[in-house]
Amino acid sequence: MTVDPASAARAQLSLEKDAKLAVKRDKYINERLRQIKMWNAIGWLFLVLLGVAAFWIYQQKPLYLDPQLLASQIAIGKLPSNEMAQLAALGSILFWGMITLLAGFIVQIYVAMYSERKLIRLFATLHEVDLARHQPADQPTDAEHHDTPTLSDEERLS
Repeated sequence: MTVDPASAARAQLSLEKDAKLAVKRDKYINERLRQIKMWNAIGWLFLVLLGVAAFWIYQQKPLYLDPQLLASQIAIGKLPSNEMAQLAALGSILFWGMITLLAGFIVQIYVAMYSERKLIRLFATLHEVDLARHQPADQPTDAEHHDTPTLSDEERLS
C-alpha cells in the first residue's frame, strides 16, 4: 500500500494549523476569564460610586430624591408656584429613575458576565480535549506546562 506524499503533507499542515488555532484559543479563553474577573471588581466599584453619588445628592439637594420632603415644602408654602412644584416632583421621579436605570445596567452586565463565564468554562473544557488530541506523545501534556487551572466537575456544571 502506498501513501500519497501530498495527502500526508496536507494532513501534517492541517495538524499544525489546528495546533496553532488551539494555542490562539487558549490565549483567548485566558484573556476573557481575566476580563470577567476584572469586571467583578469594576462592577462593585460602579455600584459603590452610584450609591455614593445618590447619597451625596440626597445630602446636597434632598428635594431631588425625597418626594415626601417636597410635599411638606409645598404644604408649608416654601415653593413659590405650582409649576415649580410639579417640576420638582417630576425631578425626584427622574432622579430615582436614573439611579434605578444605572443600577439595572450594572446588574445586567453582571448577569452577562456570569453567562459568559459559564460559556468560557465550557469552551475551556472542549479546548483541553482538543489540545490533548493534538498533543504529540513525546511532549508533556497541557496540564504539565500551562498555568491554566483545570476545571472540576462542579465548576463545569455551574
